[in-house]
Amino acid sequence: MKRIVIFLVTVVIVASSILLIKPYPIYGYKNEKIPVLMYHHLDKSINNNTVISPENFENQIKTLKENGYNSITAQELYNYLNGKTELPKNPVLITFDDGYLSNYEKAYPILKKYKMHAEIFVIASHILEKGGKNEYPNEIPKMNWDQLKEMKDYITIQSHTWNSHYKLQSFSGGMKGAIYGRSYINGKLEKQEEYEERVKKDLILSRKIIIEKLGYEPIALSYPFGTNSEDAMKLAKNVGFKMAFVIKNKGVTMGDNVFALSRITVNGNETGAELMKKLKNGGT
Repeated sequence: MKRIVIFLVTVVIVASSILLIKPYPIYGYKNEKIPVLMYHHLDKSINNNTVISPENFENQIKTLKENGYNSITAQELYNYLNGKTELPKNPVLITFDDGYLSNYEKAYPILKKYKMHAEIFVIASHILEKGGKNEYPNEIPKMNWDQLKEMKDYITIQSHTWNSHYKLQSFSGGMKGAIYGRSYINGKLEKQEEYEERVKKDLILSRKIIIEKLGYEPIALSYPFGTNSEDAMKLAKNVGFKMAFVIKNKGVTMGDNVFALSRITVNGNETGAELMKKLKNGGT
């Protein structure tokens, strides 16, 4: 009789354990599609794939808020994809590339007004010292490190490389982002070790300066021009990044490669309602 009781108890325990097992991490949602929005510069008179007016930007952010979207951080997305945390209902990750001054002067006040978080991927070598001289006078003005610090309540800074936001003639043909793979430098094709050393040095520098200036470690990289490769992903991981982003105009789901996470290009001409429609269509 005693053996029968022990057997039945064992069966109940095993059955209960099986019922608790899930095919995804406890905090994951099998079909969750998390939009990661990509912005760049804000300008009062321009609206296109890389520029949005402050008025249109506010309309989009306000509409996201009114439709129940909750902004998350890159760290929260990473933790979720690794089964370490749950996310709020209707999560959205808002991102900017390059580090334009307009992000501080125009986007930050709007994000703060609606209590929405964002991540900015900066070309680290182009970020200025306070009162420092702009070494790139022909480009749209960038922020300084003090401004990045000031925005820490609603914005986290990530990497868009140290200074590799340009294209090179690729070994595979055509012009590709400088960190994509072996490229022709001064008319000569790099050796694999030369390519790896060049990119590694750049990515390490981008991480180092952010740690020194802001006091925290960037965990994410956005590949210049949204293009990546097996080599670029390997190098990003090897220098310490935990995740990286491309542009595929679809939501991020559990099981995606964390070094090839998709972002959705937001067009400055889109109204808030049109952005909602795009998100409901999966990002296209």
